[in-house]
Amino acid sequence: MEGISEFIVFWLLYFVFATLAFWCWRRLFFWMDAGGEARRFCYMAGAVLLYTPAPIEAGSQYFAPAFVVFPFTLLTSSMAQAMYAANWLLSGLAAGALLLAISQLVRRFTSDETKAAN
Repeated sequence: MEGISEFIVFWLLYFVFATLAFWCWRRLFFWMDAGGEARRFCYMAGAVLLYTPAPIEAGSQYFAPAFVVFPFTLLTSSMAQAMYAANWLLSGLAAGALLLAISQLVRRFTSDETKAAN
């Protein structure tokens, strides 16, 4: 993780522009139901794509956005050597899906309690 602290200024710049890109990503789904689960899933997928880092090579201490590392490693090496970056993306998707499921459960239980109270 020394690679992240060593280049903190560049990571902060990336975070600012990734936040702007995420705002644009959210605007892409204006046509979907505002409270729908599909829209929330699309938002989560965009957040995972933009904010998940991965080592630039297996075992490296230097990180880059995983959506950049995976295709470039795939182009310069084999699929087997690029799987470490895909694992970072997949673990981000799994964590995002878990958070989405927990938030849906909380939303369901709180809406049932508010309906029962009225």
